[in-house]
Amino acid sequence: MRKPEECTEKAHIREEIDRIDRALIALFRDRDSYVRRMAELKTDPSEARDDDRVKAVLDKVLAELEDKELAPDLYMQFWEDLIEVNIAYEETAIAAHQSEKNDASGA
Repeated sequence: MRKPEECTEKAHIREEIDRIDRALIALFRDRDSYVRRMAELKTDPSEARDDDRVKAVLDKVLAELEDKELAPDLYMQFWEDLIEVNIAYEETAIAAHQSEKNDASGA
């Protein structure tokens, strides 16, 4: 692992970006496992969207971004998109689980 100022060639920078991308993917995989588990615990697709929770998450993210001197506009859009993708997944997964339960019960 090199610090940015230690990178003397473009190839070094690309290697470090690739390393960070792999780490991000691992973190997304971890996050996704919790989203999937949440979908298993919810019983109605309407539970997928919790506007209070979305606001709380975005507020925390914004505070972190500002504290780390990152560009909030850029990363907030990314986070909003991530949350929307997760909500869409939950809605679909919960509905599918409901359908399976209804089919199993003969409803």
